[in-house]
Amino acid sequence: MRGSRTRAAVRRALAAGAVAATAAGIAPAALAAPDGAPTVGSGTAVGTVESAPIAMVRPQQSLTSVVSVENLAATPIDGARVLLRLTRDPLEDRAALAAYLDGGSATMVTVGTADVGTPTVTSEAGGGPATVNRLAGTSSATVSVTSQQKRLPFEEDTWAVHGVQVVLRTDAGDSTLMTGAVTWVDATMPELSLATVATASGLSAQVRSIAAATDVDGVTLAIDPTAMSDLGTDTLDLSDRSVMRLPAEDPDLVSLAHAEDTALLDFALDSTVGTGASALDESSWLAIVETADRSTARLAATSGAGAMLVTGRADLESDRVTPAVKTTRAAGTSLSLLRPDGTLSSYVTAPGGAAAGTVGAAVAAGALTAAQTVAPVLVWTGDAWSPSGSGDAAALTALMNAPFVDALTVEDLTRDPSTRTSLRNKRDAANDLDASTMAGLTSRLADLTELSAVAEDPATILDPGGRTLLSPLARAIRGDTVQRELRVASSTTAVDETLSALHVAAGSDVNFIADQGSLPVTVVNDLDVDATVVVDMTSFSPNLQIRESPTVTIPARSSKTVPVDVSAVSSANVRAITVLRNADGVAIADPVSMSVRVRADWGTAVTAVFTAGLVVLLVMGVIRTVRRGRKETRTTRVGGGGDETGPSDTDTDAED
Repeated sequence: MRGSRTRAAVRRALAAGAVAATAAGIAPAALAAPDGAPTVGSGTAVGTVESAPIAMVRPQQSLTSVVSVENLAATPIDGARVLLRLTRDPLEDRAALAAYLDGGSATMVTVGTADVGTPTVTSEAGGGPATVNRLAGTSSATVSVTSQQKRLPFEEDTWAVHGVQVVLRTDAGDSTLMTGAVTWVDATMPELSLATVATASGLSAQVRSIAAATDVDGVTLAIDPTAMSDLGTDTLDLSDRSVMRLPAEDPDLVSLAHAEDTALLDFALDSTVGTGASALDESSWLAIVETADRSTARLAATSGAGAMLVTGRADLESDRVTPAVKTTRAAGTSLSLLRPDGTLSSYVTAPGGAAAGTVGAAVAAGALTAAQTVAPVLVWTGDAWSPSGSGDAAALTALMNAPFVDALTVEDLTRDPSTRTSLRNKRDAANDLDASTMAGLTSRLADLTELSAVAEDPATILDPGGRTLLSPLARAIRGDTVQRELRVASSTTAVDETLSALHVAAGSDVNFIADQGSLPVTVVNDLDVDATVVVDMTSFSPNLQIRESPTVTIPARSSKTVPVDVSAVSSANVRAITVLRNADGVAIADPVSMSVRVRADWGTAVTAVFTAGLVVLLVMGVIRTVRRGRKETRTTRVGGGGDETGPSDTDTDAED
């Protein structure tokens, strides 16, 4: 019998697991072990399961569990024991397994025991010596409990699933440390055709952990390549794996389909090509929706989806198996609709790790599923699953490698003929992103595309901005109005800042007093990359003509004054606007107006006055030179013998 504290711990863990499974888009189901209480106490003794019994046991094999027990008190504990127990009768189906793991009543048999502590001689009440196993105060011990063959309740020549428990027994009562299941195999088991889809999108670290934990035969990894490239690593080898692409940011296809807007989806798909993983460039992409309808299937088919994963809430009855695949007709072609089995999916992603019994429960659930269907079954790891190591994926790995499992890929599922189904058009205004918001995001994406042409590598502008616009469309927040509104406000603000980062500085009045010359235009580039733009000025008067629109490169995070050549025809006050354009001639910034006071005649008059001044100065210089020459001629004498002599003081005195 389990104590009330243990039952409460199990219920808390099951509730926590149900919440996690629901968040992942899978139906809640009984989980294999309490995640919230991996360590369970009985009085002052605390026990932790270090290793659980094997998931599948065959004739002549035994079940073993390793448990560590710690005494938290200073007083020693005598007579503590660890028990290994099995259900006497097999669990017939998945419903019975779920009921047992959920704390349902079952007749248990103890198949193995182990004493905790060191044998110690004590005195009995009558005065004689007695030996007990004692766990000293504030100490710990590790024990191994193994089943005895004669006590095992298994029947020969058959296979069956039994519940298993590891129990710590002290004078304070019994505490169940682990609840799980084992599969007894002494006969041929039914085969289970099983495929798994592991989706990896969102934070790069989570994408990497999921990709690393699911490198298992039969697991198809659907990954957002842009998130993987953000991680800045090329050590993740996907060449020998079954992989599919997810559109960048995994957008809400239902909203896109209902808005009849393909621009954002086209961008999301184009962004996933050429990210560095060549295996993904050649793979098809996986569409994911909660509920499929005709318009969404048409969008997926026309955009080249390899399949559509319909995650919708699975049937809550754990004994009902969901068929893995159906096909529907969309856009003139067949589209495979993949439907995960919610119950089996919840077992393989149950928290707690291998030591918590999740492996045995997952394998047992798979065996019981095989007994209930011959059709292929699909497991989906969900959106919330984030394994931190291989131990968190132990249940998935064990199930896919189980001897009764025929591991399939998504490609295998979609290759074989399957049941056809028809879809209807459904509108879901309450959860769809409204049309006006969608139009605003699409318009900004178009503006970003035009702006990106100014960069040497357009992706440096388009990719981060476009993915920011996809953020409000994330499938994970479909129906979450508050989150969507926050993301819409944040993304539009960020993109608007980018769109206005390249602009012409506000103009001022300019005086132009020449027939020809240039007008200065200051271009500001607040982008993180160099920008090559055409400075296009337009005059609204024939009195000022624009001679050339220069092409210039503005360094990142800087500004530059660009001269624009113009000609003046006659004097006038002229209004002109300047627009920045990309190489294709598309305007990529708001026009800026400037007022130009053209004074062409002023320039002519000034030139004439300046020329006349030069002529006058030239004439005056000539006259002065002539006069000086005549004076020198009058005062020069010619002496006897033809010698020339200049004036002398003697001559001057004689004249006086």
